[in-house]
Amino acid sequence: MPKKHRIDLADYGRRGLLEAFRDRQMPCFSTSCNLDITPIRRFIKANGYSFFITMSYVLSRAVNQVPEFRHRLIAGELYAFERVDPGYTVLLEDGTFSFCDSMHFDDFERYRKHAANRIASVKIRPDHATGDKHHMFFISNVPWFSFTAFTHPYERKYGSIPILTIGKYFEQDNVTWMPLAVQVHHGVVDGSHVGLLYDHIGQLVRYPDSLHAGV
Repeated sequence: MPKKHRIDLADYGRRGLLEAFRDRQMPCFSTSCNLDITPIRRFIKANGYSFFITMSYVLSRAVNQVPEFRHRLIAGELYAFERVDPGYTVLLEDGTFSFCDSMHFDDFERYRKHAANRIASVKIRPDHATGDKHHMFFISNVPWFSFTAFTHPYERKYGSIPILTIGKYFEQDNVTWMPLAVQVHHGVVDGSHVGLLYDHIGQLVRYPDSLHAGV
């Protein structure tokens, strides 16, 4: 599990905002946008890569570049993780899905191979465990439809874990668009931080050759 350290609220610039949102019945907010994935889709096709695994790497790399997306509320204390790992939902043959706890690697090839092995593993032995997940963020994949908004069930214990959702991509005026939704806890993440995340993701999908460069 990645290392973490407790953040001293006396030195935390967002303390007032954390306290304002921490105890609200629903402290999360969700945003969504359409990403132009035309360049990275060409890159994926040319190299024979998995679309989902490649996009999950993009999301994982971007999430780890924004410090606030690595902050977690645990038993009333605020912690910062040095790295957060992705967890996926994986469709099973019976139409249900399994959780899949994976790991972030800056190196794309290492990430890609590890993710493929983890996905294959849970297809054989589905995982529905809900143990300690604070070191993770979640990626949900709904390839059956596009969307303009998306929200997830809220669980207080894990409410500060970001959830990213990708939907069915579509063509419009020779551009391939993919919907992306981001759900975060407002006690630890603001709109400006979500904006930074979108910026990082946008750079990676526009210039996919940079995936091989790591961070």
